[in-house]
Amino acid sequence: MPVMELEERVARLEGRIDEHSKFFESISVKLTLMDDKGDRNREELEKRMDTIRRDLEQKIERLDRKMDTNFHWIVGIQITTWITVLLAILFK
Repeated sequence: MPVMELEERVARLEGRIDEHSKFFESISVKLTLMDDKGDRNREELEKRMDTIRRDLEQKIERLDRKMDTNFHWIVGIQITTWITVLLAILFK
């Protein structure tokens, strides 16, 4: 009878080992899926960041051009004002 008990115990342990193996395999599959999902999310995030970066660079370029244009107008108006004031003083 003790031999039968030993065989039953070994069979039960083998069954539990098989269950543990299946459990660890499922964890491995889930980790692989999560890793793949993380890679996809990172790629999507990089694409979005690139798009935002390009948009921001374009807006900065437009603002820079606008500031240059406004600066030229201001300098032109100041020079015109100085010339007018000087001519008014000279011909007075």
